[in-house]
Amino acid sequence: MRIYLTDEDGAGEPVKPKRTSNWGKIAALATLGIISVGTWGVSQLVKSQVASSFKSQPAESCPVGETIRPLSFYEDRSSTDEILFNYASRNKSLEIFAGAVKISTVVQDHMPDPNTHPEAWTNFTRFHNHLEKSFPLVHSRLRLEKVNVFGLLYTWEGSDPNLKPLLLTAHQDVVPVLEPTLKDWKYPPFSGHFDGERIWGRGSSDDKPLLIADLAAVEKLLSEGFQPKRTIVLSFGVDEERGGEFGAKSLAGVLNERYGEDSFYALVDEGVGTVEIVDDRAITVVAIGEKGSINLEISLTTPGGHSSVPPPHTNIGLVSKLISYIEDHPFKASLGPRNPVLHYLQCLAEHTNVFDKQLKKHIFKAGYDTKSNAEVVKYLSEDPVTSSSVKTTQAIDIINGGIKSNALPEFVSFVINHRINVESSVNETIEQVLSDIKVLSKEYNLGILLNDEEILPKTENGYFVLNAGEGLEPAKVSPREGEVWTKFSGSIKHIVEDYIHPDLEKPSVVAGTLMTGNTDTRYYWPLTDNIYRFMFSTTELVKTHIHSVNEYTTLDDHLFIQLFVYEFIQSVNE
Repeated sequence: MRIYLTDEDGAGEPVKPKRTSNWGKIAALATLGIISVGTWGVSQLVKSQVASSFKSQPAESCPVGETIRPLSFYEDRSSTDEILFNYASRNKSLEIFAGAVKISTVVQDHMPDPNTHPEAWTNFTRFHNHLEKSFPLVHSRLRLEKVNVFGLLYTWEGSDPNLKPLLLTAHQDVVPVLEPTLKDWKYPPFSGHFDGERIWGRGSSDDKPLLIADLAAVEKLLSEGFQPKRTIVLSFGVDEERGGEFGAKSLAGVLNERYGEDSFYALVDEGVGTVEIVDDRAITVVAIGEKGSINLEISLTTPGGHSSVPPPHTNIGLVSKLISYIEDHPFKASLGPRNPVLHYLQCLAEHTNVFDKQLKKHIFKAGYDTKSNAEVVKYLSEDPVTSSSVKTTQAIDIINGGIKSNALPEFVSFVINHRINVESSVNETIEQVLSDIKVLSKEYNLGILLNDEEILPKTENGYFVLNAGEGLEPAKVSPREGEVWTKFSGSIKHIVEDYIHPDLEKPSVVAGTLMTGNTDTRYYWPLTDNIYRFMFSTTELVKTHIHSVNEYTTLDDHLFIQLFVYEFIQSVNE
């Protein structure tokens, strides 16, 4: 649904939603760089599959769920309609959002501590001034704390202290724009240009639409005299794009100290939220888990010498053999109970005709039948994107070695970036890479050190060093059942069915999924199990060019996010 307003009365013709009859290889959702779904119980899954005997789809594999609308919507929906259809309201939202994109809040990988070098973060002061000007009620009625100088922590106190607070998070920072790419941008990256449908610029998709939408929703509720029973906390970090060391880590520390572990009702952060039409049904995906990650640096030290008398394999040659061996022996794919992918596939199998009859049977049986599980894994492994959702991936991204053409290299190093399967761990990842190194070490009589620990003694031929820094374990998968999920997914269904695709007769489905990348929610993990990474997008995320040239978001999508937050806050207070 795209809304075009041509006058102050809000007249305009909405474009009918595009329908996708066949995804082939789940392409429409696979292009998100993710696939998967929510938590599921193996025993319950087994019972539902067996009872059906596959003559009909299992009733409980992926329930449609309830559509949740706040009471205010039933009483008078003009307030929600205003967000999307009112000419003045849309223009104001556009002005605020585009203004935020115009302010460059770039962070580099290496940034100084804002406490000692605030001058390196001055653009964030400009950004804060823009927020204060744009949302006067938020800044006059909510408590604002600046954590670690530039982190923003807003607290809207609820009337009932016995209710767990709701936590809304986003990040203020954006990734850099490479100077050589400036000529490739359709519009300047910090112009916030609006072409009548899309807002263009760095941060227009990641993550300013969510941050601005959160504040806009609260501002509107304040203007209408809404008073929450449940405390609402907004937490906005400053360096998510470099790991969150100065932002989310400090903000989460304050919240943990103030409220304690398992103290929040739910957390809603950036993530996927793509809405696609499949067989005349709207499918919305929500990221309920993240893969883990670790960078492993491997170096090889060998004797030097003159290149006129080289050994059969130089240092670089040996490292090349190791790299080739590692890439030729990827991590094994697996699809089990910790991976949301299985349930996601079952949602598609139950509610669409994406898969043929035989594959559907395998998908429904994959939770308990080894043969069927293997068939589903084989199916997913045929595509690089879907394959990445069921195994630990490895990417050799950096290599350094050699200083002169006539000198044998004495030291060569390379870095492997791993995204760890939800059913694996940091230790398992290290062990497999160590095992790969041992193969080469034994063949060429080389020693091995794992950090400072000797695995194989050094030899006159040289030795490998595997440096394993601090890795990130896969995130705990958030629930897909219970009160919180019902209200969260039901609120999504409300926006999809009443505003995005109101002409569809079939009820929409909300399916959990897996993020192969990482967010700074890692620091908030102790605060709640109900972590949902979600922001509406009626455009496939890859097409919005996140972290790339010509990043954009449609104005409608930004307003859908705002509308969801506005309604969700009300629903969790009823």
